[in-house]
Amino acid sequence: MYESENQALSTHPDFFDPIHKSAEVVMIAGDENYARVVYRDERQSVTVGKDGEVEFYLYAPNAKKVEIGCLGGFAGTGRYELEPDGQGGFVGKKKFHFGFHDYHWYVDGVRIWNPKAGVSYGCFSAMNTFEVAEKGVDFYYLKDVLHGTVSICKYTSSINRHLKECYVYTPAGYEEKVKSGVKYPVLYLFHGVGENETDWVWQGKMNFIMDNLIAEGKCREMLVVMTCGYAFKPGEDPVFYPGDFDGELVNDVIPYIDAHFSTKKGRSNRAVAGLSLGSAQAALAMAKHPQLFSAFGVFSGVSLEPLNTILNEKKYKAELAFLGCGSEEKEILTGQKYYDTCFENIGINCICRDYEGYHEWHVWKKCLADFVPELFRWEEKTDDAVSEYENLSCGMLPVGEEQLLKQTLEEQILFFDPVYKQVIFATDKDGKPAGRYVDIRPGFLHTGEQSVEISLYAPGAETVEVDVFDCGKISLKKDAKQEGYWVGEVKEVEPGFHYVAFEVNGTRVINEQAPIGYGCFQTINYLEVPEREFHFHELKNVPHGQIHMNYYKSTQTKREKLCYVYTPADYNPAGGKRYPVLYLQHGGGENEIGWLHQGKIANIADGLIAEGKMQEMIIVMNTGYAFRSDGTSHPAVGSFEEELVEDCIPYIDSRYRTISDKEHRAIAGLSMGGMQSQKIALHHLDLFSWLGIFSGGFVIADDEEDYRYLLYREEVFREKMKLLFVSCGKQDAFYEKTIANTEEVNAHGVPVTSYFIEGRHDWNFWRRSAVAFLQMVFKEK
Repeated sequence: MYESENQALSTHPDFFDPIHKSAEVVMIAGDENYARVVYRDERQSVTVGKDGEVEFYLYAPNAKKVEIGCLGGFAGTGRYELEPDGQGGFVGKKKFHFGFHDYHWYVDGVRIWNPKAGVSYGCFSAMNTFEVAEKGVDFYYLKDVLHGTVSICKYTSSINRHLKECYVYTPAGYEEKVKSGVKYPVLYLFHGVGENETDWVWQGKMNFIMDNLIAEGKCREMLVVMTCGYAFKPGEDPVFYPGDFDGELVNDVIPYIDAHFSTKKGRSNRAVAGLSLGSAQAALAMAKHPQLFSAFGVFSGVSLEPLNTILNEKKYKAELAFLGCGSEEKEILTGQKYYDTCFENIGINCICRDYEGYHEWHVWKKCLADFVPELFRWEEKTDDAVSEYENLSCGMLPVGEEQLLKQTLEEQILFFDPVYKQVIFATDKDGKPAGRYVDIRPGFLHTGEQSVEISLYAPGAETVEVDVFDCGKISLKKDAKQEGYWVGEVKEVEPGFHYVAFEVNGTRVINEQAPIGYGCFQTINYLEVPEREFHFHELKNVPHGQIHMNYYKSTQTKREKLCYVYTPADYNPAGGKRYPVLYLQHGGGENEIGWLHQGKIANIADGLIAEGKMQEMIIVMNTGYAFRSDGTSHPAVGSFEEELVEDCIPYIDSRYRTISDKEHRAIAGLSMGGMQSQKIALHHLDLFSWLGIFSGGFVIADDEEDYRYLLYREEVFREKMKLLFVSCGKQDAFYEKTIANTEEVNAHGVPVTSYFIEGRHDWNFWRRSAVAFLQMVFKEK
């Protein structure tokens, strides 16, 4: 079920706390219109032992040979063959050196990405990854300490007019302290080439490192801002630096952060750091804008040229330089030792470290853990110059409609504004890095209003098939123009959202260059086709709310849970307005990212609020799986009801500016989440007054529940509830039963607000249900 090692070692962007289960639909005896989902434990694709031994498993019944291949560092680059288990699977064990490892699966020699193994983002694509712990090292673990919040914020790049996201860490207690006027210094932290704004959270465990250091009193409280370092313009052919990200940083990112967070101004309270490419961007920012930053960190510095400018700066002298790399990065190590001496010779405090390893994440995590305790310990200078950048207004520049639609179609959990590039590493005549960025093919390319070209890079494959859910299955063919690619076109694709399943030689795989979500209990690609009549889910030029990543302890599973929380654009933790709360649940086989990325609920809420069509509210999205280790949880809905009531609601009410009474608390969900929502709301009428059931099997009474005390008694219902919203698509298998139950309850005088339109059991219908529900909830009739 749950993985046994520390949760920081097994977490991935597509599922914070994987459950490794599959679902079976069991019909309820005596009633063919009702079914119950029962969960079965499933064999893990990757199991990491405490001694560094890793077991790999892949179900590939058509394969003759399955191998594992890593991408270098201490993991090596060779391949390791798995053995057939006689039941269609392949299994094998291998001992690995500690570290965070990217790797590939090979099926009959074809490189694939496994949808049942965790994914992260690296090398400009989705990557399967696993982590082996270093004995006695736990500074980045998820510990029983107070946790800060990671907020996902949207801003516009003035460089290329893309809408972009940055991730902002605020320490535990930030929300309370800003009420009394506390302000914080800021570290701007950059990723490496081929990575993006998600990586310092998911691979680097930045927020856990900060939580632990702050809890131990080793580090000052600060904000940490992680951005996407790509600022490509159309037609641009940049060398080494991927566009003018430096301009975006000082003109857009810093003003946004200072306008939306409680920051201390002035260079004494601002630092910059990064790894690999990000180290060069950090050094460049420090060199070009010494009036903005007082300290910098270079982790695996691939370009140290900007350090010469920093050395020659006379007016704004750096308070701290940090140079760190892996012990096996010999050339970088030589360079940083040279500059360490240079900085010390002119009186700049320089920390120079090397750590066992290569150009890899366990080195960079240690760099960060040694760098941040030294930050902002110097005396704050009162004569800091106020730069021209600090006076910029932070208005959201408009983004072109075509660009907004493109980003709507492509955004995903791994990358908000995807870059379809690869880098060609090169040096110039002086030996300096001079890599170039070349375009690569996206997995989905819209060729017409309802036509999509689908491609997959799979050199050596014998067959490649694609199943576009609700639109059919096609076979791709080898592309005569581009070696290694398989391509095909799907025409007359229904507008809207579709899961897409790829198979190579009969084995399910992920397309690493197409949007990725979590559904059907696995990582899965999805395709968006523009809709003429429905635009609520699209990105718009309106004020954007923020998404917050929050962690709380479950009393049911004894594990940390991650929930995503949407706050409207005008939400201010320092005071003022309070908000009602909607708890919004996903369906079976999906998880906490479903409503955010497949449902695009933040886009829907931003747009409806801007149009004045919905009440401003906080929306909480949680994973609905909560299974006790002793097996006593409900086989279909687990112990999520107890967890939500006992743990999540008190946490949200203590952390956010909520109106914490039943009249201002709602719960809704789709499919399994609708079933859970009905149980929770009707079991806890002291907590909820508003209920939404989307394709969720609206129940009056069954072998477990009897809601007739409420649903057959108009006076009781009107006293207890404000809204019961029931929706179901006319092509849904449970439509007839849902409409019959709705009519029966209405016949007893109980006002069920129904929403029955054309639609299936899919995200296209659930988005429409959400739009309808959001315009009713928290509004008195």
